[in-house]
Amino acid sequence: MTRHPSVEDGARIRVSIPCPAKVNLFLCVLAREDTGYHQIETLFQAIGLYDRIEAQAGAPGIALHVVPGETGAGLGDIVSELRGRDDNTVMTAAHAFYGATRIAPAVSLVLTKSIPAGTGLGGASTDAAGTLVALNTLHGRPLEPDQLLEIGGTIGADVPFFCTGSPTALAWGRGDRLLTRPPPPAATLAIIIPGDRISTADAYREVARNLSLPAAPRRLRGLAEGAWEDIAALQANDFEPGAFARFPVLAEARALLEGEGALVARMTGSGSAIFGAFADPGRARHAARRAETIPGVVASFTAPTLEAMPRAGQAAARGKSFPIRR
Repeated sequence: MTRHPSVEDGARIRVSIPCPAKVNLFLCVLAREDTGYHQIETLFQAIGLYDRIEAQAGAPGIALHVVPGETGAGLGDIVSELRGRDDNTVMTAAHAFYGATRIAPAVSLVLTKSIPAGTGLGGASTDAAGTLVALNTLHGRPLEPDQLLEIGGTIGADVPFFCTGSPTALAWGRGDRLLTRPPPPAATLAIIIPGDRISTADAYREVARNLSLPAAPRRLRGLAEGAWEDIAALQANDFEPGAFARFPVLAEARALLEGEGALVARMTGSGSAIFGAFADPGRARHAARRAETIPGVVASFTAPTLEAMPRAGQAAARGKSFPIRR
């Protein structure tokens, strides 16, 4: 039997993985399965806002430490709900990795948390993917990339995207069927975070009531070159009508970004963050500052789109956060 390196073999090895956030450049709900899951069609785009996973040898078992990273003013403590819990996606991914490899765990994990939760930016999913990649690297890569993708799909619908190694991917099914695409031209996103958070389960129940399902796939054309003009022509998010009716601040934020000339402006995922893509970083920063004046907005910042995914040990520059001034 082939022996893979254990954590003890690499006691001095410390693997660090930047875990980027994502936005959905469009998102359509196609069907509801009898299981309760939904079939979707979406275009994922990774962005330069990062959590970070570090893995190194530890005592027998799996230890997780969660620490706060840099966040915009107004976001509050985004790590307290993860501390002391064993059901977060990092622990879920770690247990899944060791279950698949049958390696006895003896590892210490540190999660540096900067991506705000409940915003549709994919923080929990990217943390799970980063954990799988970090542990696989630490142990000498006992799992192939397709195995990581398969495990990721059991943890969450967005996790496989972060395991692909591509910054841009078209996804359908539950989000686990993926086709990597060329990234669009480099852009800077203005990202607006409202105080309201949207439950994913509630968002799916709302969208199921308001849409006629099943719906035919309709967003596959026009993406060959990844031009922003093609993406703008396709842009949609089926979760927006329900979310905007409940939380008018979201519609106001998107209207502001459109008025500032965003190439694409949308809500990401099932909410509640609103983003606008700008070719000019200065315009993006200006739009982010203007958004701070909207009542109900708690933070705004900018982040670049990624043209390549970060790798283990690679330094990660993150977007500038702007403090709220009331």
